Amino acid sequence: MDPIRRAALTYVVYFAAIGASFGYLPIYYRELGLGLATIGLLAAMSSGIQLVAAPAWGLLADRHPRSRVGLPAAALVAAVGAGLLAVSTASLTLPVAVGIMAIGLAGIGPVLDARTLELLGARALRYGEVRAVGSVSFVVATLAVGALLDRAGTGSLFLVYVPALLGTALAGLSLPRGGGRPRRAIRSGVRAVVSTQGIATFLVATLLTWTLISATNAFYSIQVVALGGSTQLVGLAWAVGAVVEVPIMWGHHRLVARIGLGTVLLLGATAFACRAALAAASPGPIWLVAIAPLEGLAFGLLFPGSVGFMAARAPKELAATAQGVFSATLGLGAITGSAFGGVIAGMTSIPALFAVAAAGGIGGAVLLAFAARPPTPARATALPEDGPAPGDPIPDIPEEVHP
Repeated sequence: MDPIRRAALTYVVYFAAIGASFGYLPIYYRELGLGLATIGLLAAMSSGIQLVAAPAWGLLADRHPRSRVGLPAAALVAAVGAGLLAVSTASLTLPVAVGIMAIGLAGIGPVLDARTLELLGARALRYGEVRAVGSVSFVVATLAVGALLDRAGTGSLFLVYVPALLGTALAGLSLPRGGGRPRRAIRSGVRAVVSTQGIATFLVATLLTWTLISATNAFYSIQVVALGGSTQLVGLAWAVGAVVEVPIMWGHHRLVARIGLGTVLLLGATAFACRAALAAASPGPIWLVAIAPLEGLAFGLLFPGSVGFMAARAPKELAATAQGVFSATLGLGAITGSAFGGVIAGMTSIPALFAVAAAGGIGGAVLLAFAARPPTPARATALPEDGPAPGDPIPDIPEEVHP
């Protein structure tokens, strides 16, 4: 099988796991009797683990550039944690299971993104086309699991979640590596990524934006149910958004070439803020499903653009590390967003939390657009070594990949 198709297959299996869990784990926690603040703390703990584990997985992959085991190992750890979570109900074992699961999940996304960009080579701007198949898988899994949960209970999500993580491990093992020499140590690798021109500012803007996004997402499913919706309706809300992601991601590189990365990121973050504002005024669960396309539009614009920005600006030999640093920033945003969201929702209401997220989201959108501005001329002279800036034309030259 063609290496790019292997990467696409890995995204399919991985996002089947995400579709089986993302919208439903908060409901599962709620049915275990956990309060909103506790659910927020669990999400914050998972994100805190991601903050450390994601760069560590990425650096491990960069330190062993010929090894294929990093991605499968991360998926196996996540599967073990998910299996433990399925049978854990005690107050002590539940956080342990969530923690193990978070350690593994932290390594799958950034390493898979880095491997895909490595396989694409000179066609890296087409990352969104490969990633789009993951969104299709997410839609199918979310809808199917939503129907399953209505019939068999929320605990049945693990019947799909755990096998899909195991399948991710198998699919990831088939991905070829490009080879090369081991590179920098952990501290110097992270420092080299962050010190690259423009990346630190971009990470600050990303942190603000994704803090507010995480605060909204952490309680969106719970609000659907609180307004009288079923778990299947929860799945529909997330699936509708993911359907919109697919064409947006597929044409992402053309959109960046036409209007520029900064404008794309501005539009994406603004769409997230509008969705939060409309969710705050939601009169019922159907309304939350109706505005879900805004989530797909926003994510389809924002995530591929951010991955591409990091890939283009960071040193080539630290590709997985760069994606790990980006993932860790999302993790930190999820920590602050989930904890902040839990406190606000617990003290006031979930709609009040959505309103706060909408107000702050506009500022995050503007800051992201500023951070993604083109590099200075002095930086541009170094582009042959470090890679093109986002939005620059890239020749469609095939790159050799060693199995």
